[in-house]
Amino acid sequence: MTELELYKFITENNIEWHPANNDGVEDIIMFVNLYHMQAFSQILGPNIVDEDGVYCILKQGYLCFWMNDICDYFDIKVDNVFKKITS
Repeated sequence: MTELELYKFITENNIEWHPANNDGVEDIIMFVNLYHMQAFSQILGPNIVDEDGVYCILKQGYLCFWMNDICDYFDIKVDNVFKKITS
């Protein structure tokens, strides 16, 4: 996944996200509707689920992802994506 792919996924699908505190660390929590999961899974690619997989929280109709770890995996700077969306 690249910064551009993540940015396009979020903006084209109107994905909700918010800055949040994740155990004392500034993070972004992203809410992906279940019907967007196939597209999100495709940009994540098959290797991200090797070994430990991806931590998420299942809610009614959507999954919540902490984005710091996902972005770190792809060497993406979180601010490059999410600050661009709010600009």
